[in-house]
Amino acid sequence: MSLSIYIHQRMITRLKSFRCTAFLLVASILISTLQAADEATEKLTAVSQARSCVTDLIQVAENPTPALDGNHQIEKSRPDSLIQTENPALTLEVLNGKVDSMPADLMMHTYLMDQAMALLQSQRQQILQLRHAEDIHQWQAKMRTWLVQVIGGLPSQHTPLNARITGRLTRPGYRVEKVLLQSQPGVYVTAVLFLPDSSLYPPPYPAVLVACGHTQNGKGFEAYQRGAALLAINGIAALMFDAIDHGERLQWRPPEGQSRLWGTRAHNAFGIGCMLLGTNIAQFMVYDALRCLDYLQSRVDIDGQRLGMAGQSGGGTQTAQVMSIDDRVKAAAPSCYITDLAHWLALIRDRNDVPADAEQNIAGQLRAGLNHWGFLLMRAPMPTLVAAAEQDFFPISGTRAAMEVASTIYERLGAADHIALSVDPGKHSWHRSHREATASWMLRWLAGKNLTVSEPDSLPVLSDAEIQVTPTGQVLDLEGARSVYDVNHERLLSLREHRRALWAEKGSKKVLKMVRRITGIRRPAELPKPKIEIIGTTAFAGYCLQKWIITPDKGIVLPSLAFIPDNKIKNVVLWLDEQGKSSADTASAVKKALQQGQAVLAVDLRGLGETRSIANPWYGLEDAYVVLSYMLGRSYTAMRSEDILAAASAARRFFKLKTKITLIARGNQVSIPALHAAALERSLFGQVILKDDLISYESLVTDPYLASRNLVHVVPAALTVYDLTDLRVLL
Repeated sequence: MSLSIYIHQRMITRLKSFRCTAFLLVASILISTLQAADEATEKLTAVSQARSCVTDLIQVAENPTPALDGNHQIEKSRPDSLIQTENPALTLEVLNGKVDSMPADLMMHTYLMDQAMALLQSQRQQILQLRHAEDIHQWQAKMRTWLVQVIGGLPSQHTPLNARITGRLTRPGYRVEKVLLQSQPGVYVTAVLFLPDSSLYPPPYPAVLVACGHTQNGKGFEAYQRGAALLAINGIAALMFDAIDHGERLQWRPPEGQSRLWGTRAHNAFGIGCMLLGTNIAQFMVYDALRCLDYLQSRVDIDGQRLGMAGQSGGGTQTAQVMSIDDRVKAAAPSCYITDLAHWLALIRDRNDVPADAEQNIAGQLRAGLNHWGFLLMRAPMPTLVAAAEQDFFPISGTRAAMEVASTIYERLGAADHIALSVDPGKHSWHRSHREATASWMLRWLAGKNLTVSEPDSLPVLSDAEIQVTPTGQVLDLEGARSVYDVNHERLLSLREHRRALWAEKGSKKVLKMVRRITGIRRPAELPKPKIEIIGTTAFAGYCLQKWIITPDKGIVLPSLAFIPDNKIKNVVLWLDEQGKSSADTASAVKKALQQGQAVLAVDLRGLGETRSIANPWYGLEDAYVVLSYMLGRSYTAMRSEDILAAASAARRFFKLKTKITLIARGNQVSIPALHAAALERSLFGQVILKDDLISYESLVTDPYLASRNLVHVVPAALTVYDLTDLRVLL
């Protein structure tokens, strides 16, 4: 069903016309620079002749030639400046706005989504083929190990919590203690513990860890408080804590004049640094929760053998991740998060919040087989209640699809009653019905009571001031406080020393093999042989212009312009521009190269120029698809690097080159891939000219504002082996 939804969305996507204004402008600059008539009569003649050339060009485009090699015979047009014509139909566009009958700006969407949907469908079939408990347990062990490793691992030894109570409050039916603890030295976690009335419920109590979702006041949000209080008045303690960059735990002190980051923007910006370090922000968030469980177990009034976890939205994510790997969680209730990724990713072009936050997207999870139903199954048959909403942005159809898989496996384990679904008709929220269902679920599995809980209308909650744990309302104001950025900076310094020793001891040749493994960039010989289709050839005085379509991989095309001098070609310049092959800067480059007897191949790398994807404003330009590729275990930098290698290989074959190719790249989106390609394949490139402003990957770890503008360049775990500066010294 999910695959049909995806296909339907592709079919109904509105076709967009490709604007050619920029092409016309560049072409005008290009050819007028290369040839200018000295006399007025010559200009008039050129106009007449150029109109005829336009007809020739259109005829060639309508009857494209098959893939050709360097023996292709060029049919010359009149030797005059084409752009002196006023015919607006003449552009430097190659694809005509289409790739395989689909709009060109959907190329990356189609390429990545086809892979994702195929994997998701296959993995659903594979999990449903597991029929015996032994096979299911093997899958669980493998996935739990993989999940812990891929987020960066978890400390084997816990440091002191140094927990203290900063205040106490009493409300009808429950008590509140304000708790401050350290998940790591100096990394403070603010929490509030809702305790039952001891006159009604003697300790020790079963306890539920409540993870908060994306709200600015974190644990102060009314719905979260009501859920915790409802548990307390029914005899279950509830520890509710602020997540990173929520409530009292904002992690970044911005320079003067810049707004303070919180919530999704903060998570995504910080998450980029984690990616480069080979971790995930989920490592911090999961570990905070584990230390909160440690705290509950340290208390004499809590029964450490009867612990559960619940959470809404982002808290639902934390709940799903923690319940998957920690055996201390005996019952769980993630709310408004669990869906099926096939249904969720199918919305990527319609919503601005897909694929969700950095902690909700794990490197390579689509290839590893981690769908949301995987969180439900990693510790099956642990009692798990899934709360969902009919109008949630996490599609309810996906929730039901995930539940279908999970329920099947639970039934095969002989525990069909250990998993349940609670659906509210409303929108994304921890609704009253969810809170009541969660309390009833926890009573059943932690307290052995089969009761239907009803939430009182008059259930008292605390104000933000009353629930505040720290003196100022922010943990970074505390003496000795460290932010998660500080923790990452310490990791960065350690890895910097590691890299220095690595390069010094092993040498560049061996380390580059490690770079190749980290990036996944294949050697030219390992890549599919790129195909060249020439769809138009027009001759001018001293050179000709060809329109190429290079196909480096199934579903990917690289529209290109080849400027070929009439005289013997001395060398080839591979020209890349993040604004597209027809940017204004191309003109001067072509003129200079032709004067030196060089051919120029100007190429749009995937997702740039004619195939540039429509911006997703949630993540920034193209970044939604960057995240999708990250989930597939690939990076845009690696894919574009392979595009460059494919284009260079195609040029060498076509022109029968014996010399090295000159590589020129302007702008980060092409220069960073070009840097990788050139460093890994020095035998392919001669002079390399890169014009960019991203100095190092390290800079993205310590500056969230810079990081948020450069997600497209990230190579996961790069800083464990190299930085951009290490590659530059090799050129």
